[in-house]
Amino acid sequence: MFFPWQAGYHFDMIKSAAESPGWKTGFAATQIHRVERLIKLSRELTGDHFKLGHEEALRVPYEIRTLEKLTDSEIHESGVLADIARYQYTEPRFGRKRDLYRVNLQDHNILAMLRRRPRELNFSPLLLYVLTHEIIHVIRFVKFLAPFHQDLGDHLPEERMVHAQTRGILSHVPLRGMNTVLDHYEKHYASPSQASAKEG
Repeated sequence: MFFPWQAGYHFDMIKSAAESPGWKTGFAATQIHRVERLIKLSRELTGDHFKLGHEEALRVPYEIRTLEKLTDSEIHESGVLADIARYQYTEPRFGRKRDLYRVNLQDHNILAMLRRRPRELNFSPLLLYVLTHEIIHVIRFVKFLAPFHQDLGDHLPEERMVHAQTRGILSHVPLRGMNTVLDHYEKHYASPSQASAKEG
């Protein structure tokens, strides 16, 4: 049982444009089953990337939740596809403080993004990207490779680094539509100089 005494949020740069109609619509039951399979796959892929053994991977303190399990304060009306909450709790038995990270998927915003780009983005590759990206963040926090709280000026370089790792992991996954998602976020995270070079 967890006894949270402090919560903080890491708001990710994985975003979609605002869309208000039906903004609280969650994943359908068939989609939830696909999400569960994609969670398992993303855990395996990130574990291999960071060279985590099976037991070590299981000890990374995080969980992933969809809209139906989020509280009102954890739901974003528009824009954010996922965020990470960190809870610090005290173990009842030994009194030691521990961290628990929660990846909160914003089903409604993910579905809205798919509705706007039906010819470009598909459900499974987009979800796999979002999940892998967020799990990389969590592992980096746990390994002290990046601070959970960052100044705005430090946030974008970290996001670009995590995107590069996500792309490196997923570029070898034989999933139809995966490269389209990777290219979409490559443009999203490109620096102004990189974007200008590509346009030229």
